Amino acid sequence: MRVNFARILPAALLVAIAGVGASPAFAGGALETIDLTNAQPSPIPGQFTAKVIRIFWDPRCIPVQFRVNDTLNPIPNPLGAPFLTVTGATAVFQKAFNTWNSIPTSYIDMRVVGTVSNPGLQGFDFVNELTFRTDSSFGFIATTPSISLLADSVLVDGEDIDGDGVPDVSSAITTCQYVGGHIKFPAGFYKAGTILDTDVQFNTNPDGFRFTTADADVDTNPRSVDLQAVATHEFGHAHGLSHVLNNQKSPTDGTATTMFPFVDTRDPASELAQRTLDSDDIAWSSYFYPEGSTASGPAALQPGDIPFKSVYGLITGTVTHGVLNQPIAGASVSATNLLTGELFTSGFSGTTQVSFDPATQNIFVVSPSFDILDGKYVLPVKLGAWKVGVEAVDGEPVPSFSVSLTAEIGDIFGQQNFNEGFWGGPFESAHEENPGLAFPVISLPNFTAANVNLVTNDQINVNNFGSRDFVGFTGVQPGFYYAVQFPASQLSAIHPGGDLLIQEGAFEMFPPSASVVPVFAEATLTTGTVSGSTATLDLAHPLVRQTGFVGQDSDFAPFYFPDPEALGKLVRKKIARGEIQNLFLVLRLPTTSPFPGVSGQPTFIGLDGGNATNDVPIFGLSYTSADGVTFTRSNSFNFRFSLIVAKP
Repeated sequence: MRVNFARILPAALLVAIAGVGASPAFAGGALETIDLTNAQPSPIPGQFTAKVIRIFWDPRCIPVQFRVNDTLNPIPNPLGAPFLTVTGATAVFQKAFNTWNSIPTSYIDMRVVGTVSNPGLQGFDFVNELTFRTDSSFGFIATTPSISLLADSVLVDGEDIDGDGVPDVSSAITTCQYVGGHIKFPAGFYKAGTILDTDVQFNTNPDGFRFTTADADVDTNPRSVDLQAVATHEFGHAHGLSHVLNNQKSPTDGTATTMFPFVDTRDPASELAQRTLDSDDIAWSSYFYPEGSTASGPAALQPGDIPFKSVYGLITGTVTHGVLNQPIAGASVSATNLLTGELFTSGFSGTTQVSFDPATQNIFVVSPSFDILDGKYVLPVKLGAWKVGVEAVDGEPVPSFSVSLTAEIGDIFGQQNFNEGFWGGPFESAHEENPGLAFPVISLPNFTAANVNLVTNDQINVNNFGSRDFVGFTGVQPGFYYAVQFPASQLSAIHPGGDLLIQEGAFEMFPPSASVVPVFAEATLTTGTVSGSTATLDLAHPLVRQTGFVGQDSDFAPFYFPDPEALGKLVRKKIARGEIQNLFLVLRLPTTSPFPGVSGQPTFIGLDGGNATNDVPIFGLSYTSADGVTFTRSNSFNFRFSLIVAKP
């Protein structure tokens, strides 16, 4: 019979696979393909409806067998003399596999079982290959292309799936076996999304990377990277996990999850942290490969295993766009510990489908009502009290194409354009007074906290800036101030004659060392006046101030105001009286030195401008100050600070 299969295509800086799978009802942290089983005609003539589903290994192929390509030995080093052998790399690979294999609540098992001598590039050949050979145009650190079934299939004895003239299926075996130089699958029924072949390729091209293995060799050279860290990330993809947005564990821990798509090769602490699985990585591997879920086979309990249901419960719900009134495809939903502030896990919303053209093998989107079936999500969590938040996959810190087809669908239809917020319990709506309010969600093992339904907020972002062109500034001193002016006339033009909720500020920021939490001495909303090219801010009498302000890595960090309604009434009244001419959002750098992190630089802010031509004018509303007394206008940049308001 003819077997339909598909390749997962390159999509991100660190790895090549997009992700977020939609299971029959929920989306989570899984890679995607499409399902053409019993496909019906789509609205596009001649095309078919294809469900978006996750990819996974069938239990009959676990342990998953990998082989190291031994045709480059020693491993090339684009920065100098070779030093790493195939034997040394193999030991590191197995160590990275063991990181995943040792999860007590997950039955995934991946192993290096030998070598393969492939003088060419990786491909669909029923050999799960680990290789340092890549195309000369390859620009990533590493990628993990996979091949999976596009439809429910019955594989029959003697079938040649990859067309190389060698049978890939046998009725004489009950588990996947390495026979005749490639893996054979046992005959039988397989679900759409079943992985047939996965390879991992590491970039050692002349413009590629030096892969180190010893702790002492991890350095700040941007083209040198820890092999175990990269392999651990890629092996998450190799068993079906997607990228996630989690790049800051808590207010005191700036390290990212292993499955965050970028690694800071200039920050040794960031590299080494990727070797160790985060709670998010562990939760999703366990959710998709749950220990104790069958009485026999890999999922059956073995010594040292712990049943998934004895540790994890679920939080489920939906995400709705509060302005568009549509279920959102690909919103990032997260659970953060209410007491410690640690981000435990995150997933993605939406069950989706696309239109498939059998003639070209291309897929197309049609409309939100066709492509987005619902906004459901699921989060695997342990016993605890959680804040459930929602964030757009908008490029800060990860673009939709680095996550999944589902996230891209939401992006295409303009859904990834909302401000982050929390589930407000009985107050949840598109018109919340305080979007920073989080209603606790209690979870228990083997229990589902259902109907935690999120609605994004209908807000107005006052953005006195255009697209980001640079980040800065380097060389500034501790205690340095950044400020952005919001003239009274600008605020008066919003909902004139009516009340206004002044809800939050948002500051775009970028720590120069990825392992560092961006902490500022203070964030302030205050008033001030402008004279010529300087401004005087009333820092002694702020409207709102938060000391020790904790930001977000490579993102807009929200600065929630405690009483938006009262603040809005006060500002409206004082503008009418002429007592307020401007509001200012202010960030102050830490006052102590040196700045934390291997770079020794302060956290940067997002800058619009610095070009001969710009997408918007330089408005002259951005200021800096070394002492907090005199603020000097920037004539080159618009600082990317937002004031976020809403109509009551």
